[in-house]
Amino acid sequence: MSGSRNWVFLGDSLTEGVGWQRISHVAELAKLIGATEIRSRDKHALKGQVNSRTPGLRLWNLACEGKTIESDLEWLPLIGALRPELVVIFRGSLESIIRPAMVSDASWPWWVPPSWRNYSAMDPRCYFSTTWWRKAKQTSVDALKQRMRLKLLRARPGRPLIDLNTFAAYQTKLIKQLQDFGTRVIVLGLLPVDEDRFPGSAEQFKSVNARLQQIAAAEGVEFFDWASQLNGDALFYRDGFHPNKAGAIALAKILHERLGVVLGTVSTTSR
Repeated sequence: MSGSRNWVFLGDSLTEGVGWQRISHVAELAKLIGATEIRSRDKHALKGQVNSRTPGLRLWNLACEGKTIESDLEWLPLIGALRPELVVIFRGSLESIIRPAMVSDASWPWWVPPSWRNYSAMDPRCYFSTTWWRKAKQTSVDALKQRMRLKLLRARPGRPLIDLNTFAAYQTKLIKQLQDFGTRVIVLGLLPVDEDRFPGSAEQFKSVNARLQQIAAAEGVEFFDWASQLNGDALFYRDGFHPNKAGAIALAKILHERLGVVLGTVSTTSR
């Protein structure tokens, strides 16, 4: 095949990466197979790169921190123009974390500061600064937030950002429209989540994974439970949710094997 080849990755911060380095499995996969990662949240900024005929495999990381699955539908015109060989969907983690019910109904107690009342403001920090005084401040504030968040979760049953049926409807719609492009679609299962830090989320993730597998089977696309192949400790940041550098490398290797990548070519791996 002459010219550029394109793979597209859709998801949230677990795919985009966190922090200024944006460490992710997509970036590590690009290193592993000698591909070029292209990443931007700005659709207009990417348009000029769509028609490039430079030989090579390009991994388009279209994931975006804080964006839920319905936002992926906005990428469809760009994806259609890319005519990708492969689209990998890693959705459901951000949507399914169990959060205080007040995130949904805004019935916050008076003692919760206004700046802490959005869905992610009280999430555990992934890591702390290496500068001592910043770390001291971050550690104390994070500890207070976690006490408050867990107290709110004990006070009332928490909820996911998007209920499972609504999420499933978006997932199905997204897959159907991607199939119109004639591309290979892989749906990734959710990764484990720390139950101590996010009470109730592990059980919710099991339900989401089961539904993802059902949808993939019904739509005739691939479902890959890559979490079942994760081995080793210390693969996540301290929040027990986002993969760290070691985790990103491990996930990239798992994807590499699944995709049948050998010397930059794609095999016809069976489903």
